[in-house]
Amino acid sequence: MKIGIIGGGAIGLLIAAYLSSTCEVTIYTRRKTQADLLNERGLRMIKNGDERIVPIRAWAAGYEKMQADVFFVTVKQYDMVHAIELCNQWTDGGAFVFLQNGMGHVSLLSQLKAQCIAVGTVEHGAFKKDDRTVEHTGIGKISIALFQGDTGPLKQLLDVSSSDFPIEFEHNWQQLLTNKLVVNAVINPLTAMLRVPNGELVKTKEYKKMMELLFSEICLALSLPDENEARERIVRICERTANNRSSMLCDLENGRMTEIEAILGYVIAKGKEKGVQTPICQFLMNAVKGMEGRGFNG
Repeated sequence: MKIGIIGGGAIGLLIAAYLSSTCEVTIYTRRKTQADLLNERGLRMIKNGDERIVPIRAWAAGYEKMQADVFFVTVKQYDMVHAIELCNQWTDGGAFVFLQNGMGHVSLLSQLKAQCIAVGTVEHGAFKKDDRTVEHTGIGKISIALFQGDTGPLKQLLDVSSSDFPIEFEHNWQQLLTNKLVVNAVINPLTAMLRVPNGELVKTKEYKKMMELLFSEICLALSLPDENEARERIVRICERTANNRSSMLCDLENGRMTEIEAILGYVIAKGKEKGVQTPICQFLMNAVKGMEGRGFNG
């Protein structure tokens, strides 16, 4: 099975490290320097203090046709427009799985000229140390749901799933993304602003109160059908990834843009549609936007 991974970030590198043992994997990076480094020195994965080097094939996207049975698109939300243009121009066939945080990218998927499109969520903890190194900081799973087309091309992914790297299929893509959106909308902005790992949100009394206020506002804006289940999911993920730093916190620490607009921006927009005020979401989005690009030591 041929797997194409569009995006050389933490999740892209993690998927490549695990699937390369059973699939023919190619990583398509934004920068040629990263592709050259991966080709020359291999992909380095760290897990529980152990390291292994994974021989990998990499190309800078946009220099040749991209070919695969399944493409995992792992770029950030703010790079989605460019990624879809790239896929339309440089791919011939194949199924596409989009693994972005938030739900801002859903409206863009209709622009993709592909018969099979799926969306998914990633619950693994992963940290990109440099252009060829990823650390697997927490075992989770990848969940995928069909957005458009036939699931046929995606079924092969079940054959490459493993206990260390499970891939599961869900029936309702909207429910799948909404569940993950709620988790991201609570954990990411708070840990980014407070500069703390995920576990502190449930360990520190004052932070837990902040989390509950934010969660209540999000529930109203999104009209969540089961608040208790959503709350339990957030707490469970905070506890399971207690030592992890959220992707949004890592982005701020490294002076990068965040996906705050695709996460809280979506919640705010849904609140406006329903006439629901979202002052806490607005406050947090402005706080994170104000910190973008500055960099700091958490």
